[in-house]
Amino acid sequence: MAQGFSFALNDFKSAGTRITDKLFTNSEAGAAGEAVKLVNGRWTKASGTDAPGGILNNNVKAGTDQEADVTLITPGDWFSAPYTGTPDAAFKEGVVGVTISADGLSLNAATVTGGAIAVLNINTNTATAFVKFKSRQFS
Repeated sequence: MAQGFSFALNDFKSAGTRITDKLFTNSEAGAAGEAVKLVNGRWTKASGTDAPGGILNNNVKAGTDQEADVTLITPGDWFSAPYTGTPDAAFKEGVVGVTISADGLSLNAATVTGGAIAVLNINTNTATAFVKFKSRQFS
């Protein structure tokens, strides 16, 4: 299974904006492909109904003042991502409101209301989906 959110394309052919001057939250680890949000000036894992700000590009070890390389989620961005959980009956192509799994690396197919994600395509063979973040921290 694919790991995390993987940028696929941008509707407007925009280049991604990378942020490297913000640190990761102390004592928290992060994984490349993880949805993150900025809280109190530091990146932290996004999950559930959070509106993420970006996708982490590097693995971050738990520690103090760890550097993070994050690409902002911008209008028009599409991502491929795995989904986890037993899919809700409404987890179908076109659903809007899917949440981010607790790991920050996948969609939670069991919770399809209140979340930031809209689904265009679902591949049940690979348990992946082609998605867009309809709600973003920096929208």
